[in-house]
Amino acid sequence: MKFLSKKQREHAARIKQFRECSVQKENSLRKHRKQKIRGKQKKASDIKTIIDLKLPHHINILSPKARKSLRKVTTKFRKYYYRGDVCIRLDFSDTKQMFADGTLYLLAELETLTLINPAITFKIIPSKEKIVNQVLAQTGILKLLKQTLKFDDDEFDESVKYWSYASGYNSEIDSADSMLDDFEQILSEDTSKNVFTSLTEALTNCHHHAYEEKRYSTEAKSIKKWWLFSQERDGVLTVCVCDLGIGIPRSLTRNTPSVKEDWFGRLKAFIKLNKEKYNNDSAAIKAAIEIGNTRTNLPNRGKGLNQIINKINTMTGHKVSIAILSNYGSYIINRGFVTDLPTTDIIDAIAVPYTESIDGTVIVWQIPLDKQNVDALVKSDE
Repeated sequence: MKFLSKKQREHAARIKQFRECSVQKENSLRKHRKQKIRGKQKKASDIKTIIDLKLPHHINILSPKARKSLRKVTTKFRKYYYRGDVCIRLDFSDTKQMFADGTLYLLAELETLTLINPAITFKIIPSKEKIVNQVLAQTGILKLLKQTLKFDDDEFDESVKYWSYASGYNSEIDSADSMLDDFEQILSEDTSKNVFTSLTEALTNCHHHAYEEKRYSTEAKSIKKWWLFSQERDGVLTVCVCDLGIGIPRSLTRNTPSVKEDWFGRLKAFIKLNKEKYNNDSAAIKAAIEIGNTRTNLPNRGKGLNQIINKINTMTGHKVSIAILSNYGSYIINRGFVTDLPTTDIIDAIAVPYTESIDGTVIVWQIPLDKQNVDALVKSDE
C-alpha cells in the first residue's frame, strides 16, 4: 500500500476543510432563507383588515329605533365568525347612553363572536361620555375585548358601579352565587325566593329550548350560553337575562315527541286571534304565557313563561315591571319601567312591534325594594 506524502496529506486536508466550510456555509444560508420566508409569512398573517363599526347613540333594544341601529352593528358580526385576518374597531364616540337590555345583548353578541372566532381582535374608540366608558369597564366588555381605558375618577358613577355580571353554560346558576347573595340582603325572603325561581326558570328554558336548533342556517358552532346583569339603585332592583338561541316563538312551534297533543291547535288558534293586535312573535309569546304552564309533558322541564311572570307578578303589591323581548316580539308589563308607555297589568300587557329580530331572548325585571330593606342597605353602605 502506497502512503501519501506529507505534502499530499496537507493538500487533502485543505480540500476537506474547504468542502466542509462550503457545506456549512450553504446550510447556514439555507437556514437563513427559511427563517426569512417564515418571518415574511408570519408578518403577512399578522396584518389584519380593520373593520370600523360605529355604535349608535343609545344601546337599547326596547326602543324600535335604537334596536334597529344596534342590529345594524351586531348583524355584521356574523360576517367575521370565520375570518382570522380581521380587527374590528368598535366606535363608541357618539354613544351617549347604555341601557341594561341593550348592553347585555351587545355583550352576548360580542362574546359569541370571540368564542366562535378566537383569532379575531378588537380596538375601541371610547365615548365622549365618561359614564359610557365606565359601563364598558364595569360590565366586562373591555376585558372581553382585551382593551383598557384610563379613568380620571377613582370611583365610578352611582349609575354604573352597582352593576353585576354573570354568565354560564347550563341551567345551573352557580356562577351567579354572589349576585344571589346580594339579592337575599336587599329583598324580603319571599321576594328573594320568587326571584330565584324566576331566574332558574328562565335559565331552564334557555338550557332546554333556546339551543334546540341552529340560530342561523349557516351556523357551524353554537355557543349554548346565558348572560345575566343585575343592579340595585334608588330602591329598585333590575335583573336582566339573555340567551342567543332560537327565541321563544320558534321554540314554541318545534314538534317533538314530548309536546302535548293539543298544544299546536291551541297555539294556532291563539295566534290567529291575537296577531292582528300583536305581531306574530308577540302573539306567540303571549300564548306561551296565557295558554298554560308548559308545552311539554316532561317532569324535569320547567313550567314555562307563565311561572316567570306569575312568581314575580305577585310580589310587592303587583308593582314589578317585566319585559320579555324575543326575536321580533315582546310582552311588557309596564309599571313605570318604560316612561313613554302606559301602565299595564298582565291582562293588558303591551306588545311593541319590531322590524328587527334580536335572534334570541332578553328578559328584564324591575323590582321595587321593600323600604325597610332599602333603609338597611343605605345604613350598611354608610
